[in-house]
Amino acid sequence: MEGTKRMLWIALAVLAVAAIGGVTLAVALVRQRPFPASVGYIHGAVGLAGVVLLAIAVFAHSQGMPVNSALLLFSLAVVGGAFNLLFRLQREPPPVFMVILHGGAALVGLALLLIGVGG
Repeated sequence: MEGTKRMLWIALAVLAVAAIGGVTLAVALVRQRPFPASVGYIHGAVGLAGVVLLAIAVFAHSQGMPVNSALLLFSLAVVGGAFNLLFRLQREPPPVFMVILHGGAALVGLALLLIGVGG
């Protein structure tokens, strides 16, 4: 069980780094400031790695409702991120409402994960 708790903390840290990158990308989008596509790809890769770590921890041992809910929200955020990626691959900015939904789901998931791990 101690290993699972450690993995949850690592997932939280990785997802927090992805969130910082995501907020930076969202601000650049709203301000219409261009950024290299590689920054978005790195954000997605780090976020996906965090979600995979979280999923491994959740499926290894049963977790409380906040952690399970966080995994659900992060899974939805991955779908939203894939949607945003499709726009980027077409060399178009993603719709702002989709960026807000993607980021909102991830940030609420991050808060729930913090509650679940810290509690």
